[in-house]
Amino acid sequence: MKQATIHRRITSLGILAAAIALVLPASLSAQRGAGGAGARGGMFNNPAIMLWTQLDQNYEEFTRQLTLTEEQTESIAGLLKEFREKNEQGLGEYAEMRQSMRNRGAGGGGGAGAGGGREAFQRIRTLLEKLNPAFEKLHTDLGELLTEDQNKKMTELLQPRRPGG
Repeated sequence: MKQATIHRRITSLGILAAAIALVLPASLSAQRGAGGAGARGGMFNNPAIMLWTQLDQNYEEFTRQLTLTEEQTESIAGLLKEFREKNEQGLGEYAEMRQSMRNRGAGGGGGAGAGGGREAFQRIRTLLEKLNPAFEKLHTDLGELLTEDQNKKMTELLQPRRPGG
């Protein structure tokens, strides 16, 4: 019985690791690959996805570190409002999938097994391929609102973090 629990937890951790690999880019220097379809290409190594994650989950701290002017803050707020409205359905699905992955990792899995992990991985990959052009546009548009120093700081803030480092 204990062995079955251990296997469920290991499977859950594997699913969580796959979800994290999808959401966090491995390299800021990677660009979107031809057509954006390569799993090791730009789709999962995309700073635009990391930017959206920061803006969605850590807006106050992220923008504080960029030391924005009042005008920039207002412009970014408008940009985000428009982005959310245009991509409401996809962003809802994305948030739901991320939460589902977190719940699986924290709750012991519930017997999803490796097949469920592959299916979830494919679903989020397909969704990210659909959302990627919007994430890229947001990244570009926001970068145009920032000064050169602020863009450098944003690049620094979006650097992937290694566990324990």
